[in-house]
Amino acid sequence: MNKAKSTSIFIIITLVSFLLISCGENKFDVDISNIELELDIKRLDQDLLANYPDTPNISTLNQKYGKFFELYNQGVIAIGSSESPDYKKLILEFNEYCVANGLSQKTDSVFHNFNNEQVKLSNAFKRFKYYFPSKSTPSIYTFLSAFNQSVVTDENIIGIGLDKYLGADCFFYKQLAWDNYKIKRMTKEMIPVDCMRAWAIMEFPYKDSVDNLLNQMVHEGKIQYFLDAMLPDTHDTLKHAYTKSKMEWANYNENKMWAYIVDHELLFSDDQLIIRKFIGDAPFTSVFQNNSAPRAGAFLGWKIIHKYMKEHPDVSLKQLMENNDYQGLLNSAAYRP
Repeated sequence: MNKAKSTSIFIIITLVSFLLISCGENKFDVDISNIELELDIKRLDQDLLANYPDTPNISTLNQKYGKFFELYNQGVIAIGSSESPDYKKLILEFNEYCVANGLSQKTDSVFHNFNNEQVKLSNAFKRFKYYFPSKSTPSIYTFLSAFNQSVVTDENIIGIGLDKYLGADCFFYKQLAWDNYKIKRMTKEMIPVDCMRAWAIMEFPYKDSVDNLLNQMVHEGKIQYFLDAMLPDTHDTLKHAYTKSKMEWANYNENKMWAYIVDHELLFSDDQLIIRKFIGDAPFTSVFQNNSAPRAGAFLGWKIIHKYMKEHPDVSLKQLMENNDYQGLLNSAAYRP
């Protein structure tokens, strides 16, 4: 075989290999072009201040925002029902706080429109309709919470507290002395991730009569896998709320983390302190070194679910999310990092 022919064969083989790898990496790149979806997004953060400094038009807001308006008043800013005698006074005081402290102005400067976020959320919920055609999609509302809430959900509702996504360099967050690892996540890029995570948690709640580390890990893995399907163009660092170095650490130390859990017989531990160490939000996983990735249990659960779906290609996302046999999922995954 001459050198030119050998080189041509090598190029063809390399190209085919690349295409095969690419296909594998893009398994969530489904065709949503024919899915019609009008995502309804309303800006309560702007409408609530439309008459400022006068009192908002409560009847108009009630008519436009319906159930969410009461959820916001009672559950987010905690000033009670819009029908209570003190409501007008309290909502005016809240608006004055937002304006006097520059919160509404800063939010308007960052979110002068919501177009980019609307496109990302629309595509995510088109994928949701693709995988779960019988399920309904929510109405979405944006609001100011005075730094109280990021995302709230209810039946057919997602509310987004825009003042929790003003950017990692926002002076408000430094004044509040929040942890740096939390501040780094307070960017508009996290809005689709946080919304879809909150939606998944509501649609597919944790269910098991036994609450142990294994079950929590696998459940969290399912939520992360759901994010992969809904947001295939979003980097893993955002979906896990990791920095690049934390993501690299987790991938490099996957086998060591798993070995630690197995060797210390923690998989079936129902000790809530142990579970929080591996699943709870933190700057790192405290049983490992300080440069470790946080929520190591959730990361391993994600790896378990990816292995399970690789081993069972005929299982649909719907079937996976409805399967709450967490130990069965681990056993069927044949997970060996």
